Amino acid sequence: MQIIIKFLKKTGLAWLTLGIIVIATACFFANNGQMYREPLGKITTISTQSTGKQSDQYGNRVKTYNQKLTVQRLNGQHRGETIHLNNSFDSAEALNVRLHKGQQVFLTHDGHANWSIKNVRHDYIWIPFAIFVLGSLWILMGQHGRIMILTLFMNVGLFIAFVWLNNAIPNQNLFVLFIPFAIIVTILTLGLLMGFRSKQMWVISSTVLLTSLITLGLSEIVFQVLHNQGVYYEHMDFVTENPDNLFMAMTLVGVLGAVMDEATDMTATLFSLKRERPSISTSELIHAGRDLGGEIFGALNNVLFLIFIAEQLPMAVLYLRNGNTWSFTYISNLSIGMIQTLISAIGIVLTVPVGLLVFKLFDRSSHQKIGGQG
Repeated sequence: MQIIIKFLKKTGLAWLTLGIIVIATACFFANNGQMYREPLGKITTISTQSTGKQSDQYGNRVKTYNQKLTVQRLNGQHRGETIHLNNSFDSAEALNVRLHKGQQVFLTHDGHANWSIKNVRHDYIWIPFAIFVLGSLWILMGQHGRIMILTLFMNVGLFIAFVWLNNAIPNQNLFVLFIPFAIIVTILTLGLLMGFRSKQMWVISSTVLLTSLITLGLSEIVFQVLHNQGVYYEHMDFVTENPDNLFMAMTLVGVLGAVMDEATDMTATLFSLKRERPSISTSELIHAGRDLGGEIFGALNNVLFLIFIAEQLPMAVLYLRNGNTWSFTYISNLSIGMIQTLISAIGIVLTVPVGLLVFKLFDRSSHQKIGGQG
């Protein structure tokens, strides 16, 4: 009981500090409209009226609405002034959304006195929420949570840096550029989480990089043999450079995450077995690794597939409800993601034999060093 009371006293101050930071952040972002160059306003009054119904030849029906808004300017020379404008939307909210009193909106005008809403401001909501989530991880997970947050920001920074390099260097192959990104992210992330002197960390890093290399190599061979048949690069969104290089870079990042997850679990288990039973045979290790890989494989593949489906579901429903066939919907929205999911599944399968081989090689080299010293 005393331990619980001591823990609550210790964390109570941390939670109080986090609450103060979140509230202060929310208040700051709710009142920092002058920091924006783009015209910004706050909805003070709103009136919503139904204007009827609409339907199309595919049976889609929506109700239409019109809102009369009074918006108070939050920045610029005319700060504090009010303007009146309209917002039209339908029940699907595909193009325009229903607005609410108290929301902050970015404004635009046509050069005269006609104002309209450009989009809704969201940062004053998600930034305090993100601080709360990260702060909760910091408090609840202790040192591991802090390191995880550090690696998260590090990886985001590295991603931004490599994307900047791609823009700064003309005619740069994005896939080739992201190969060092994958190596740096893998080593730094695992090194910070496990320690750069940890043999387990180097086993996992070697497994992740080698498995990713083999997986993407096999994928490229298949694409070349089939001459990219069935890979509809033309349906990738907003492609501004060679689509196959962009696709391989996207796939590399996806494979890296999936393989790192499985390699970490499998290698940790193998090291635990080796510590508990130093005389365990190679066949027993292989059997244990295969069993563990089989258990992880199904769950991890389903997680990847469900994430992919969740991301593509809105566009797939939109295509189907507008008279498109299942085949065209699949080609336009699902084919690229499905191929990436399949490639990641291949990487998950290959992680088991590659991880066992790397573990055995590191284990043998350790025994040789010990034998040489003896």
